[in-house]
Amino acid sequence: MSTIVHYECRNLDHLRAGSRRGNGGLVIHHGSVGYCDGLHVDGAHRWVATGGVPIEFLVESAPTIDTGTYRTSEGALIHVRPSQTGKTLVEVDDPSGKRGDLRVAVKLSDDPDWPDGSSSHMTLLHAD
Repeated sequence: MSTIVHYECRNLDHLRAGSRRGNGGLVIHHGSVGYCDGLHVDGAHRWVATGGVPIEFLVESAPTIDTGTYRTSEGALIHVRPSQTGKTLVEVDDPSGKRGDLRVAVKLSDDPDWPDGSSSHMTLLHAD
């Protein structure tokens, strides 16, 4: 029988910590089962009600974000790259300056610096 989870932790620091893919992470929250997907995290969870879903639904639908550039549903760019300490560094490039939760819509490039802000160079070829 599957474990029914009533709360899911959506603390961004916990989500960036790497996925445990369902190995552990179950806690009791307000007398119900909660699940935090982050590895080696503190107790500062941000609980969101799930309505009661099997844990497999949360684990299988957990986002896997690897190095690259993504676009949010609001149009901002998210650049994901490894930091010098080996953790994942997430930079949000949003000209509107809004803060809050972001929904990643699509991966645009494997390059975390896309689009490159350096000046482009045009090469002209001689033609007869």
